[in-house]
Amino acid sequence: MSVERLTAPVLIVGAGPTGLTLANLLGRYGVETILVEQHQTTVQEPRAVSIDDESLRTMQAAGLIDEVAKDVILGGYGYHYFTRHGRRFAAVLPTAADYGYPRRCPFQQPLFEATLRQGLSRFSHVKALFGHKLLGFTQDSTGVTADIEREDGTKLEIRADYLAACDGGSSPIRKLLGIPLVGSSFEERWVVLDIVNRKDDIQHTHVYCSAERPAITLPGPHGTRRWEFRLRPDETDAEALKPESIRGMLQLYGGDTEAEIVRQIVYTFHARTAERWREGRIFLAGDAAHLTPPFAGQGMNSGVRDAHNLSWKLAAATSGRIAPTLLETYAQERRPHAWSLIMMAVRMGQVMNPATRLRENLLVNAIRVANLVPPVRDYFMQMKFKPKPRFAQGFVVPNGEDPKKSLVGRMLPQPRVVTIDPNSPAGSGDAEVLFDEVAGPGFALIAYGSDAINALMAAEHPLWRRLEARRVALLPPDAKQPSPIPSGIALALDRAGRFAKLFGPGQTQLILLRPDRYVAAVFAPEQADQTVAALSKLVGPQGR
Repeated sequence: MSVERLTAPVLIVGAGPTGLTLANLLGRYGVETILVEQHQTTVQEPRAVSIDDESLRTMQAAGLIDEVAKDVILGGYGYHYFTRHGRRFAAVLPTAADYGYPRRCPFQQPLFEATLRQGLSRFSHVKALFGHKLLGFTQDSTGVTADIEREDGTKLEIRADYLAACDGGSSPIRKLLGIPLVGSSFEERWVVLDIVNRKDDIQHTHVYCSAERPAITLPGPHGTRRWEFRLRPDETDAEALKPESIRGMLQLYGGDTEAEIVRQIVYTFHARTAERWREGRIFLAGDAAHLTPPFAGQGMNSGVRDAHNLSWKLAAATSGRIAPTLLETYAQERRPHAWSLIMMAVRMGQVMNPATRLRENLLVNAIRVANLVPPVRDYFMQMKFKPKPRFAQGFVVPNGEDPKKSLVGRMLPQPRVVTIDPNSPAGSGDAEVLFDEVAGPGFALIAYGSDAINALMAAEHPLWRRLEARRVALLPPDAKQPSPIPSGIALALDRAGRFAKLFGPGQTQLILLRPDRYVAAVFAPEQADQTVAALSKLVGPQGR
């Protein structure tokens, strides 16, 4: 019997948040993609319940922010920390929105995945195959061949230039590649409860720090709520899941015992990462690459970061715009940051999960004292403890500045700016938008300063055309609108002065912004030649 054969530059295995995000981004970049998922539907039960500002910015890049936002509480939420007796002793209430969105927002993963799956229908060049199971694969110097089985038992062969393994924490692909996980697994077991039709109006995460029964509860959209309780060593899973046991845990911290429970499960968490994130033409992403404790709500969000980093690099490599060596920077950039977030989650777990009552009391009192010191209080209140990646190597060109102060290798903030329509009378065509709407989803060559347009017009090296970089002139608050505006240049005004705080007064500066919103280079106009030379080494020879 003949076997059907399909080909595509990219094959994705696994249609969870990471795989679906990757497929949508590749679709937007115009890359022919096949997505394979063994189940017939996206996930139906609650899993992740918190989406962060970086993930929402990625949804903006994928062109799905409006659809995703319908099932997200965009007001954001923080953490309230309580003693075992219900007395609040600390609060983390972030108000900053550096990347255009609140730092933490409640959401529901099943609705999120359904939206991402629907988003794929926008692209005729993206094929989603649900109900298709990966049986095995081989790879050689030019690509990967995957053997697929449909639910009816018939076979399919897919040949791709690259394979992205987004197949979850137990990743069969990772195991077939013989890649071990390194890190720790923890002996503590936790009961997870997801409820609907809640009656409370609690808008923040409540963390109950206790040596005996630590717990955490998070609100969700559409009347949902998550509860998590640590079990004692002498409690069995079966005993913990009895209705009377669950009712007792909920009553301990004032939970709604009448609400409908739609999911209850006992789990053990992990703090582990794959020893390697790449094997030849196969890349691990999401839970296949790293497993994060739940206390910081970063497991799914780290997978979305993987997808954004990997997507534009696959698009550039498969199109021939950038040499395939670019793909070596994926793990180089992502792995250290993913591990830093894993360790942040471990530390947050230690705060809510003290080993003894003595440590519990010491912790509570220490945090109360720290709250009396404004800089320390602000550090925690605004979630400044969340590690932000600063790529010292990878697809970046350091400019000699102090890495702690330089924008190179950092995600560019996304304030609102005013777009200027050159075809409308002064002011009548202006609109205030988030900056990425001006920069576009791909590369952007941005000039900031009063002489921004002239700086862009002088930047004529073929490299910018090869990268298909959109040219954006960003004017300081006090700049006058030029007339006429040259074609091919998008013009925006930094009316609120947010970018002015980043760049300061003085000479116009140029920025190469990557598709994942990280800064590849910052340079003055007279430094253009040496910056182009450094970037050209990273870009490599053209052609597939």
